[in-house]
Amino acid sequence: MNQGNWNGTTYSPLAEQLSPASTEALRSIGHVSTVYDVCAGTGNFALPAAQSGMTVHALDLSASQLEVARKRWIPYPGTTQPTFTIGDAQSLPWPHSSADACVSIFGIIFCPDPSIALAEMMRVTRPGGKICVATWSENGWAAALRREAASAWNGITPLPTTWSSSSEFEKAAAGLESVSSASHLLEWELPAGSDPVEELCDQAPALKNFREAVRSTGNWASMSAHLRSTLEPYLRSSATGPVATSEYILHVGTVPNSDTAFFRTRG
Repeated sequence: MNQGNWNGTTYSPLAEQLSPASTEALRSIGHVSTVYDVCAGTGNFALPAAQSGMTVHALDLSASQLEVARKRWIPYPGTTQPTFTIGDAQSLPWPHSSADACVSIFGIIFCPDPSIALAEMMRVTRPGGKICVATWSENGWAAALRREAASAWNGITPLPTTWSSSSEFEKAAAGLESVSSASHLLEWELPAGSDPVEELCDQAPALKNFREAVRSTGNWASMSAHLRSTLEPYLRSSATGPVATSEYILHVGTVPNSDTAFFRTRG
């Protein structure tokens, strides 16, 4: 994951669009004592988890995003502010079996090797604890733009394809028990009168980087027109402007009650 690609990202509007996935993740893990948030960004999961009374430790490569998370913290009686650590998801700084749950919401899928990050999440979670990972599915605007961009522009994929189905995640997470993958719909609100492709590129760092790469070749005008037509089936109207719909998957599994599981040793 390129740290520079994410340091300029701010809370609004990106995090607001993705927050429903964090709400679903909280429901999925239930109330636990200690939870780790990997690739925490601006705190969409970490902050409400801590406000509910959990002890939360959040990690991200981007110092600027973690600073936004700190500023967003609103203390409630009996709660403790999350700790925020700059670090690499592929080499987590936490001890073995030290959390009740470990969560990554559209985070580790951007790592150079997501499987290493997933193994690290399993390593630091206690036996019986839960792992929860949000990924994009193959349905909706995110997948459609990814497919069209890849086919039209030399195989470049602006959004990761990691674990876009339950079978892919189950294979990567071999060793977890009771793995389930539930699909959810995410609605991405766009300003009235905006160009939907440009707006999505402005909001999402991965798409923004893709746009810059194509612009550097002088081919963005034709590419954006192509993507605009691809996006149309996934747009609906609302009172405040167009809404782009996309499906995501919340994968949840339980770390087995065995200290001999292969993934419990780093590397």
